[in-house]
Amino acid sequence: MVSDSAFLDIHKCHSVRTKFLVHGEGVYYTAEEKKDGKASASVLQLDTFNNHYNCNPAYSRLNCVNGLFCGYESSYMQATIFNPSTKQVRFLPKPNEGKCWNTFSLGFESEENKYKVLRTTYHPRERHTKYWVFTLGIDKSWRDTQNIFPCIPYSMPSVCTSGVIYQFAMADYISIVAFDVKSEKIKNIALWYAVEFVYYYQLIEVKSKLGVIDCRKWVRGYFDLWILEKTPKREWERHIIGVPSIWKTTKPKFASFFDGEIVFVVNSGDSCCLCYDFTRKS
Repeated sequence: MVSDSAFLDIHKCHSVRTKFLVHGEGVYYTAEEKKDGKASASVLQLDTFNNHYNCNPAYSRLNCVNGLFCGYESSYMQATIFNPSTKQVRFLPKPNEGKCWNTFSLGFESEENKYKVLRTTYHPRERHTKYWVFTLGIDKSWRDTQNIFPCIPYSMPSVCTSGVIYQFAMADYISIVAFDVKSEKIKNIALWYAVEFVYYYQLIEVKSKLGVIDCRKWVRGYFDLWILEKTPKREWERHIIGVPSIWKTTKPKFASFFDGEIVFVVNSGDSCCLCYDFTRKS
């Protein structure tokens, strides 16, 4: 599905307008912005992926790279890659280990044009995490990267930007583990201050940089966006973004970044998307 080097170019030329993938109970929808610029969207139900639903319920974790989605649920031992545009689904091999805590993340490395799935396996007795890799179109089984890190990975959506997969993890404190897709090496990144409860935060890609959204102050009418600068010091830069008063009583359930906009999913009676233009600050 993705071993052809022209796949990315073909995908981009078919993706003229912004599309949303909506994940519900036992069903996936695609929503596309209308040409007239109105706020409403036409919703099309995808073909039934019965096996995929069984493997990935509505509360499963999804992460996306170049229009490909990686989905899994922590109690299952298998992850899937699926392409809403072509409606293709690929099931990845099941791990050989017994019941362990697994998380899966999809990454892309542009120099060699490779997609890789990172599997983190937490071993509670040893109290460490091992990292495995599956290269789409090449590998037949999971490869051990020989990376062992004394941490517990969180089952929150990861994010891949500029060839690096980022995940929240807990060692002595909450931090971010960075996995280089090309070299298959890992390192630890400290946050701007000590974080006590990680579920107020979400990783996000912002203009090819790592960002972290802090929604603790959403009900007060704003949220913080922390961006890791690509400087030798690797410092975090804070952005304070206001929330319209009619939405501040409803915290967002999910956020992603595409084409200069941060998209929030909120539930206020009906589910809807709020789009924040990062460049225009509106």
